[in-house]
Amino acid sequence: MSYPAEDRTLTALTKLNGRVYVYCGDEKTRQKFIEDAENEYFHYGDGVSLRERKPDSIMALNKNQTVNFIGFAGTMAFRWADHFNSGKDAIPLIKVDYRKYVAGYKDFIYKP
Repeated sequence: MSYPAEDRTLTALTKLNGRVYVYCGDEKTRQKFIEDAENEYFHYGDGVSLRERKPDSIMALNKNQTVNFIGFAGTMAFRWADHFNSGKDAIPLIKVDYRKYVAGYKDFIYKP
């Protein structure tokens, strides 16, 4: 899974086939994520600007241009799961290392 540099947007990530979790492991990366997300018109599901809340180290992107916190269950899924549900209802969990993604790495998938 890789993109040319010009396609390395958050919107491009929402078009992937799966649930996208973005890992922002340090404060600089979290701020870059918020800046990029706001520039692409993302917001929280309740309409609040991303700058109004402190981001977490793992945030979820949704196809409707919203961002959300993932909570305890989502954090456990991020650490241990590759899919949500099972069988024909399985949805891939796409774990993006945002620092690598914006830096242009070919392999930007987060690996614990």
